[in-house]
Amino acid sequence: MPADYDSRFSPITRLYLFTSVVSIALNATFFTYILCADKMYDIGRCRSSWVLMLLPAIELVKHYYVRTAFRLDGTAKTSGSGQSSSKSGSKLQPRRTSPADELAGTVMVFLLAMLFYGFICLILGAPLEQFEETVSLSVVLTTLTIFPVVLFIGHSETLQLLFTESLELRTPLANGYLTLLKNNCIGVILGAWGASVVAPLDWDRPWQVYPVPNVVGAIGGAFGMNIYTLLSTTYFAFCKAGRTRGIV
Repeated sequence: MPADYDSRFSPITRLYLFTSVVSIALNATFFTYILCADKMYDIGRCRSSWVLMLLPAIELVKHYYVRTAFRLDGTAKTSGSGQSSSKSGSKLQPRRTSPADELAGTVMVFLLAMLFYGFICLILGAPLEQFEETVSLSVVLTTLTIFPVVLFIGHSETLQLLFTESLELRTPLANGYLTLLKNNCIGVILGAWGASVVAPLDWDRPWQVYPVPNVVGAIGGAFGMNIYTLLSTTYFAFCKAGRTRGIV
C-alpha cells in the first residue's frame, strides 16, 4: 500500500476498505463466471455441478489473503489474563488444538449449520421432495456465513459466538474484522430471504425455480453488504479527514 494511504486512514479503516474491495471483486468474478458459462441453473443441483465448490475456495483465498495482509489474530481474549497472570508471574497460554481436531470441528460446525439452514428452509416452505435443492442452498448459506467465521476464530469460538453472542478477541483490529463478518452474514441471510418474493410470481421463468433466486440473492446480499461497507467506510473516513483539516 502507498505511504500516503497508510498515513491517511486508520488500520481498521484500511481493513474495511481492503476486505470490501477484495470481496466485491471475488463475488463479481464468481457471478460473472456462472453467467458466462451458463451455470446459473445448475447451482441448485449440487451433485450435477461443481460450481458451488468455487464458493469455499473463494472464501479460503479471501481469508488467508486478508489475514496475511493485516496479520490478524483470531485468538479469543482469555478472562483474567491481565492482572492475575502478572501477579502469579506466569502468562496464560491460549488453548491450542491439533490441525486434525480443528478440521474435524470445522466439519462438524459446517454440518450443523447446514442442518439448521435446511430446517429453516423447510419451515419457510421449501418443498420436501426437492431435497437436493435444499442441500445446495444450505451449502451456499453456510459457506457465506459460518465458514468465514470458523476460518478466522476456530470452531470452538464459533460455537461460543453462536450460543452466547459474546466473544472478544485480543486486538481491536481482529474484533473489527469479526464485526465485518457478522455484517456479511446479515447481508447474506437478508438477500436469500428477500429473493423469495419472485418464487410465487406466475412469470414461468427458469430463474424463478427454487433455489436459484435464493442462491443468487444470498450472493447478491453479500455483494450488497460489501458495497455498503465500502461506501460508508469511505464516506466516514473522508469526512473525518475533512474535519481534521478544517474542510468539513
